[in-house]
Amino acid sequence: MIFDDLVKTTKDMQDLQKKNAIQKNKNMQEATDTKYRLLLTQVNRFIATIKYLYTDVKIQKNTGVLASTSELLALLETTVESGLASQDDVSSAESSFKTIQNDMKKEWSKQYPDLTGSTASTLEAITGIDSERVTSCLQKIQPAETWDTDIKKYQTMSTGLSEADQLITSLGLDNGIITFLRNTNAGKATLRDLDDKVLAWIRNEQLESKIRISFVKK
Repeated sequence: MIFDDLVKTTKDMQDLQKKNAIQKNKNMQEATDTKYRLLLTQVNRFIATIKYLYTDVKIQKNTGVLASTSELLALLETTVESGLASQDDVSSAESSFKTIQNDMKKEWSKQYPDLTGSTASTLEAITGIDSERVTSCLQKIQPAETWDTDIKKYQTMSTGLSEADQLITSLGLDNGIITFLRNTNAGKATLRDLDDKVLAWIRNEQLESKIRISFVKK
């Protein structure tokens, strides 16, 4: 009797261990599947963003980033070939995507100033002429300086750059006038900067009362 009870207890314990192992494996698989779905969503957002920047904004393509992204997509595809996401493959894919993101972050830190620097500098120069429109343009352009995969941020940046170009064009600015305005904002403009073309532009825009002249204190 005691032996039978012992056998039954041992079998019950083994069954319980099997059930616990199955549940543990099930929980681990669900966690892996969740990671895979999240990673897939992030990669899709990343691809949509760089596609927009490369095709619509027309920034210079980074072949290294594109090649790495292509390899990542292949890895994500093989990860679920068995029907279930592989934990090791998902971890490898997460690491690859992190590297790609870091590479794109470095790339964007170089391309953003080239894309927006001249326009932003000109906007700052004309802020005394139409501060409201200048502020509106800069508020649309500047948030895109920090890299992430929010495509709306870059679409807004493009809108800001387009509106800035329209504003600058409407003011009829050339390099000489822009240089004068930059120097004026920096407190470095002198009478030597006031050539006939700059003076004519100032009068035409009725800016005489907005520009002050002072002596340099030595």
